[in-house]
Amino acid sequence: MHKKVLLLTLILLLSYNAFWAAETKLSTELWSRYTYERVADTTKKSVFSLERGYFRVEPTFTDKIKGRFNLDFFSSDKYTDGAGIKLKYAYVEFNEVIPIPESKLVFGLDKNYFGTVYDWEYVTIEKALEDKEKVASSADYGIFFTGFIPKGFGEYALSLINGEGYSKAGSKVNVNPAPVVNLRIIPLPGVSLGSSLLYEKAGFLDTIKTAYDKRMLYAGVARFAFRPIDAWFEYLVRDSAKTKSQGFMIMPILRLVKPLELVFRYDRWDPNTSKEKDAYSTLIGGFNWNILFDSQGLPTLF
Repeated sequence: MHKKVLLLTLILLLSYNAFWAAETKLSTELWSRYTYERVADTTKKSVFSLERGYFRVEPTFTDKIKGRFNLDFFSSDKYTDGAGIKLKYAYVEFNEVIPIPESKLVFGLDKNYFGTVYDWEYVTIEKALEDKEKVASSADYGIFFTGFIPKGFGEYALSLINGEGYSKAGSKVNVNPAPVVNLRIIPLPGVSLGSSLLYEKAGFLDTIKTAYDKRMLYAGVARFAFRPIDAWFEYLVRDSAKTKSQGFMIMPILRLVKPLELVFRYDRWDPNTSKEKDAYSTLIGGFNWNILFDSQGLPTLF
């Protein structure tokens, strides 16, 4: 079934490209992993897997209009073939559609510009805090207006999204959209400070109470990058009609020499602040070996 879907998708993409005669960039991105898990004296897991695989198509129609189509492949025992496939990105991007320099308007399935989830690069093998704790998905359907503050002082994003994430559609999406505001400022070179807010409430388009009768997500982010140290901090809150959750992440990165970096991460999460003794912590330590770099000095194989 998945092979047929992939073949049909490729045919449609080729047809789409031929119709528009657009210059198109094809690329892939793979996260392969070996996981060994041992509890007490028992081995619980020993497995090689493809945690995530991207197949990306990026057509450029004009110097102001381009698109992106991204398929997400992953190892999974939910399917007979041992792998699954999801649509991760699918949008059209209009650059400087209004006279604001370095701005763009996107319609479709794009990044969720909230907290650290939209620019998370998997420096550790774990997801961003909001994705890990299922507070906010890394991508969603909606309309996105984003841009950069002049003279390199930061970036901003205003979005109106479904709120349920990219893996939910149809009847699994309620009628209440979620506005999202994100701001990152760079007051000094190497220092980034930011905050994000997502608010969803019944009554914006209707008065029907749903599972998301009311919820507010807030994230505060700070980054201090002064070689050889690059430190990330995030404070995250989820406030709904029934419960309030909160927690934080601290992630220092020590870059010893160009190919090697040591990474430490500490998470603390309380899923219900009104309930005692349900908070938990996660500690991750390891190193990254960046084997190859691109023309911009970013790792392409690690």
